[in-house]
Amino acid sequence: MPQTQYAVEVLWNSGPDSVANWRVSSGYCIGAGHVLTAGHAVGPGAVSVRFGGSQEVPARVLVHGGEQVDLAILALDGPGAPEAPEVRIAHVDTGQATRLDCQGVGYPWWKEDENASGGPRPRGRAQLVGFVPTAEGTAGGRLTLHVEAAPRDDANGQADSIWSSISGTVVFAGDRSGGELAIGVVVAHRRRDGASALTLEPLSAIERLEPEKREAFRSLLGVGRDVRIPLLSGTSYPEPVPPQRQVSVRRILAGVLAAVLIVAGALVWSSHQDSVADGLTGGSGINATLTGTGRPGDPNSWWVLKDPQPAPAADTTIAVLAAAHEGAPMAEQTIRFTLQGNRHSGVMLTDIGARVIDRQAPLAGTAYMAEPGGNAPALRVGLDLDEDQPRARTYSGDDSRTLGGFYFDANGFSLAYRETTPVTVTAFAQRSLVRFVLVVSYTVDGKLQHTELTDTGGKPFAVSGIADHLAGAYTLPVGPAGTAWVTAGTTRADFNSLAVRLNP
Repeated sequence: MPQTQYAVEVLWNSGPDSVANWRVSSGYCIGAGHVLTAGHAVGPGAVSVRFGGSQEVPARVLVHGGEQVDLAILALDGPGAPEAPEVRIAHVDTGQATRLDCQGVGYPWWKEDENASGGPRPRGRAQLVGFVPTAEGTAGGRLTLHVEAAPRDDANGQADSIWSSISGTVVFAGDRSGGELAIGVVVAHRRRDGASALTLEPLSAIERLEPEKREAFRSLLGVGRDVRIPLLSGTSYPEPVPPQRQVSVRRILAGVLAAVLIVAGALVWSSHQDSVADGLTGGSGINATLTGTGRPGDPNSWWVLKDPQPAPAADTTIAVLAAAHEGAPMAEQTIRFTLQGNRHSGVMLTDIGARVIDRQAPLAGTAYMAEPGGNAPALRVGLDLDEDQPRARTYSGDDSRTLGGFYFDANGFSLAYRETTPVTVTAFAQRSLVRFVLVVSYTVDGKLQHTELTDTGGKPFAVSGIADHLAGAYTLPVGPAGTAWVTAGTTRADFNSLAVRLNP
């Protein structure tokens, strides 16, 4: 489900400096200080994002779809925004006529606070609940969202649509695992379609862009260059119900008797239920779902490229650089995932480790880091990828770069059926470029089992050690839009602060 705290108002002063002309739209935080919105919601001039109707944070446009694709992603340039998780995205299968249930949270004109003074006046939230008929859309490939409830289209007493300012609302649909994936952004209300029909720019439209801009969008949305994006299909429309026929009293009594026998049988076999259910559940004893990884431009995290690059322009972001050039996180990679028990008898988690696929010389191109630092997760374990068999280790006190003993030698916990727990693993590498998958070990009824977790698209995770000498290194200090990159040291000694120590 979309989270209300991450749904925002997008404010754009489209007028000249001497005359303010504020336009209000909607948007949604997609992690790493970024906001997804409609392309026509922003442009030249001051841009800011408003949280909760009061707190404004300056922003700038990172990537814009132009006239071809009505999408844009903003970067927040100030503190105060909530730390949002990454958003998973999906494309919609329009090859068959189905119904895809959807939700979104936006800020339409009819929710404007009439008593507020000054401008632009804040708006309240509106929850969009409806569905996308997958075979319906505009000639340009856009989708249509039909909402369950809508105000009268003439309620504002003017020519503008009552849905004014709803543009930029990110719309989510559920997948078969119960997760929520972003499928598109509201970009218009065509009044001839009716008050309850809103036009969506599907996120699949990004694939129509020129390669550099397409890869920038994909990178900022957490999708690697070669990753296949999920394709969602809705539920089929039900067949017509045949007319009811008369049912005899004898048939009714027979149905009641059968129901009684079924209930009695269920009661007799209730003591056997758990073991049978475990046998029918099948598959892995634990479901592992990736919820996020370190991305280019995460605060206080270094990203190193394979090849040397010149100093970036002031408005260039690490995400754009990473989308155009091969690279990897340097020294560490944070991986967040959720574990869910999948056995009625319960499972006991015994270890988390890494299966190293290969080790190569660390990347020695140009490295980049953006400030300021983010908040470290409250609970996590560390992996030293330079060990032959990396296993989860504790942290030594409050020092986030000193690893202690093996975590599961002294700790462990069980997961009941359908119980979930979030896990954060930070994998460190100092000497090599390491590609690996995570291995979660657990026991079911005393038998040891393993579940592997890979990056998006089934690819291995990767983290590069620190080369003896880099081709270049730059940091981006905190500051307004256009702040210049600063040259940093390029020798291994300049990165001593990234060293990881073992104190078992």
